[in-house]
Amino acid sequence: MKALTQQELQHFVSYFAPILDGAQLQEILVNDRGLALGFQGERRYWVLLDLIPNTPMMLLFEDQCPFKKGPKSKPLSLFLSSHGKNLYLTEFKVLEEYGRVVRMVLKNSQAECELEIRLIPKQCNVLVKAQGKQISWEKPLELSAAPPVENPPAPRTLEEIHEEWLAMQNSSQKSSLDPVAQWEKQKTKDLEKKRKALNEIQKQIESDKAALWAEAGQFLKAQGHLRVPEHLSSCVNSKESLSWNIENCFAKAKQLQAKKEGARERLEELLKEIEKLEKSRYSEKQNKPVLIDLMGKAEARGRKLHLDSGALAYCGRSAADNLALLRQAKAWDYWLHLRDYPGAHAIIHRQRDQLISNEEIQEVAAWVAKESLSSKSLMVGQKVAVVIVECRFVRPIKGDKLGRVTYHSERSLSFTLR
Repeated sequence: MKALTQQELQHFVSYFAPILDGAQLQEILVNDRGLALGFQGERRYWVLLDLIPNTPMMLLFEDQCPFKKGPKSKPLSLFLSSHGKNLYLTEFKVLEEYGRVVRMVLKNSQAECELEIRLIPKQCNVLVKAQGKQISWEKPLELSAAPPVENPPAPRTLEEIHEEWLAMQNSSQKSSLDPVAQWEKQKTKDLEKKRKALNEIQKQIESDKAALWAEAGQFLKAQGHLRVPEHLSSCVNSKESLSWNIENCFAKAKQLQAKKEGARERLEELLKEIEKLEKSRYSEKQNKPVLIDLMGKAEARGRKLHLDSGALAYCGRSAADNLALLRQAKAWDYWLHLRDYPGAHAIIHRQRDQLISNEEIQEVAAWVAKESLSSKSLMVGQKVAVVIVECRFVRPIKGDKLGRVTYHSERSLSFTLR
């Protein structure tokens, strides 16, 4: 597939800039190929940055993102998540003097974050700047003025570009997006790590340091002075007394011998682990972990709601139950709170890369309102605001018996109770 031309990029940005204007950056997905930025405007939009060196692309998708989250975060995605998440898009334009370079500016009343997206073949990069700091996807090269292009090819339509890119994904699935390849890569890495540990343990077992320290202790005890042979000099501290050195030598010998015994036990365990890992084969089941029951794990009382997406929502019966649920929740689970109604909140327990729709958030909010508040507090047709934030950003207030919390990086939704 050919990279975006200057004319195609200009058309893309001019077409989608008004649509994305004022949209809030809410989600960031990253893998070895690039980034997907999830914006919430009138709908959910995904700006996809495919950073393949020879054919970098920028595409936009509605609702569903075809870019899958990788097993690990990148420094750039962590920095962007910390400084750009929940800010609003205020500028989206092409820096024409440099050619295929796009600038995005995210702002609110307190913070600003700038993205410089370079879609120049063999120089593709993303730079993020915030609070006087900068981080990049690759080591950045100095930008120069774009050379003039004579007889540019006829531009493709946005639909043609999308279709070409999707066809390329279907015809040649890359290993970074292939779960089998990811699993095999992780298996190889785990085996290398365990074999390296095995070598270190074998060295520890074969070491004669324990015997050396014991020999030094016996020599000092028999001779009654600190003058020892050259091979024992490392075991003696001439600044300390004879009795201290004797005691220290025997203590070190005993300690090293105990470590040897522990190393032998660990060696046997490690050999079994390596053998098991070598025989292991990829299975879809092991790649899709089942959600654990938070209520049981937290030993809390409350209610549970099954969502169509497979996620589970929990609402404790008391502040103590809610606090116990929060402490057992995963960092990526959602904490949901009805604004202006103390005590009315829930946990949405989900898989790490699972998306929860606004409709499901409204369903959980209405469920929490019904379950935890009296019928007189909320009525059908009443407008309600709900705050939702990942559990990683929620902290219980120490010493507060009511189970109150502090939070940040939240987003808000308003809806009408039905």
